[in-house]
Amino acid sequence: MKLYLTLILFILLKPAFSQQDPQYSQYMFNTLVINPAYSGYRETLNVSMLHRDQWTGFDGAPKTQSVILDGTFGKDKKVGLGLSLVNDKDGLLKQTSAHANYAYRLPVGEEARLAFGISLGLGQFTLNSSDARLVDETDENFAKQTYFVPDARFGIHYSNPKFYAGLSATNMLANAINYQQVGKNTIARRGRHYFLTAGYLVDLNESFKLKPSIMLKEDTKGPTSLDLNTMVLIKEMLWIGGSYRSGVNLWKKTGLNSGTINQNSLVGIVEVFFLQNIRAGYSYDYSLSSGNSINGTHEISIGLVLNGGTKKSTALLTPRYF
Repeated sequence: MKLYLTLILFILLKPAFSQQDPQYSQYMFNTLVINPAYSGYRETLNVSMLHRDQWTGFDGAPKTQSVILDGTFGKDKKVGLGLSLVNDKDGLLKQTSAHANYAYRLPVGEEARLAFGISLGLGQFTLNSSDARLVDETDENFAKQTYFVPDARFGIHYSNPKFYAGLSATNMLANAINYQQVGKNTIARRGRHYFLTAGYLVDLNESFKLKPSIMLKEDTKGPTSLDLNTMVLIKEMLWIGGSYRSGVNLWKKTGLNSGTINQNSLVGIVEVFFLQNIRAGYSYDYSLSSGNSINGTHEISIGLVLNGGTKKSTALLTPRYF
């Protein structure tokens, strides 16, 4: 079905249109989607797949698919390598990207690791006007356009069996690229994103573990996004919990209003372990913002351990916890 003209007007009213990073609700199960230093954290060879369908049933709503492969190499497992593929479609814009990830993992004491990561990749951005209803079908500003944009990401990740913290940045080449223009609109302009994550594991008893965590996401132009997460692990087989996501204004930013900032939502999350090498997750996002009747965001993930690893490595970094 064709997109409504309002989607076109939205782009026209934003001369420097900024393509945002895809949003994930299950990032706590694979932090590599936001931090390259997480590469090899589990010390096994892993592949994870995710599909996110935002605002189900709404024309032009964002849809995201990703495949991530990562593992450690070398006898001391100090090197983590990863490969991530992402396909994201948001209205008329489609982004397909591939990134190669490298992490150097330093032992800190007997049980902790401090990792430094870098990711280099290439993104393909396409503006597809064939999906739109245009007032002027001959408008060259909305002819199908495709551009390739290089990308770099950096990150730091610290973890021990009870605690983790990470700091990362994406789209680090954003200010160094001479973007091609489509009329007055820049369809592939990237904005830098900064992520701060932290979490802690609490042993309630032999059967239950509690993991509170946070994520702070900043792009310096839009509202700061704050996620407050609480997950419970039951019998080492089932994660269940949720997140509260809210927009906050850490400092005065031009162009923001209270309606933009107060975009709050609740997320229900569940992840199940099948055997010791297969996991499956599901999350549902529900908007709490007044006047927002659009809901129904579903996210499904599947993870596989391709090699069994060793008991020693599993106990060292508690891969099921962080």
